Amino acid sequence: MESDNLNYTSIFNHFIENSIFTKKQTSIIYNKVLREKRAGNISAGAYYRQLGQCRNKVKRTVYTLLLLRLLNVVDVETFAILNQLNDQLNVILNKPSDEIGNSTLSNVISLMDNVIRKLVLI
Repeated sequence: MESDNLNYTSIFNHFIENSIFTKKQTSIIYNKVLREKRAGNISAGAYYRQLGQCRNKVKRTVYTLLLLRLLNVVDVETFAILNQLNDQLNVILNKPSDEIGNSTLSNVISLMDNVIRKLVLI
C-alpha cells in the first residue's frame, strides 16, 4: 500500500483522529514495524521516549480490549467483524486513487464509523 495514496491518507487520518495515538506516534510505530531508522528531525531521547509511550499504549489497548470483552461491552463477534472490516478496507485502499471518488470514500468512512458504533454495547 503506498503511503501517498489519497484514499489511504484520508482513511488513515480518520483513524488517527479517532485513536489514542498522535500522528507522530503513529509515524514512529509505522517506521518501527518497517524496521526503519528514526527520522532525523527528532532527537534520540525524544524518539525513545515516544517509542516507550507507544509500546505502553499498545499494551494498554490490548488489555482494554480484553477487559471490555469480559465486561460484555463488546460482544463475541466484535473481533471477527473488525477483521472483516480490515480486510474490506485493504481491498479498497489497494485500488488506485482515481477509481474511488470522494463520495465513495466518505461513504466508506461513514459505514466504518457506524459499524464501530454498533459494536460498542454501552
